[in-house]
Amino acid sequence: MEGLKSSLDNIFYYDNGEVWGKFLADDEDVNGIRCGKASWLWLHENGCISSCEPVQNITIDGIPCRAGMRIYFHENCRLMRCCLPEDGLIDGIPVRSDTFLLFHENGRLSACRLSRDIEYNGVKCRSGAWIGFYDDGSVKRCVIAEDMLIQGILFSPGDWAAFHENGRLENCKLTRNMVIQGIEYSSGDILLFDETGRLSEKTRNPFV
Repeated sequence: MEGLKSSLDNIFYYDNGEVWGKFLADDEDVNGIRCGKASWLWLHENGCISSCEPVQNITIDGIPCRAGMRIYFHENCRLMRCCLPEDGLIDGIPVRSDTFLLFHENGRLSACRLSRDIEYNGVKCRSGAWIGFYDDGSVKRCVIAEDMLIQGILFSPGDWAAFHENGRLENCKLTRNMVIQGIEYSSGDILLFDETGRLSEKTRNPFV
């Protein structure tokens, strides 16, 4: 949305006159969060914080958030993005603290980097790689940690796989030639599956 700027106060406004963003000359308490000076505070039109930089570690929606690192919120005021002060468990998932993690509007973990290998929903996912989740907690995508079969396809460590919400394979890239559902496919082919597990489409990675 387009806003109007006050050059005197370093404030941006929504068209309805509500504050959109402002530069903080001093620390300021906003919606229970102490936001740091010399940084920008951004607000959703409904008054919820859009993003700010907390001056100290703070727990939001049960999630410990690191001081000095910008945190982001959904329009419903739920946490959307932050960095952890240290590696930890979020929704039972071992999460690295050297990069940000994301949350759905319902508060469930959306994406993070794993601090160790895990097996989740029957899928073995690799440490150090990103993993994504649907808002019900089921795996959306991950990098495979060790050799395993998924719907008749052999995956090796480092291969990626994406899944439908029902747990069925949604897409993957082959790293070897193989026969799937009676058809020969080549290494580098990207396969797409429908929610029943039927192969629905094949594309070719142009960079292979």
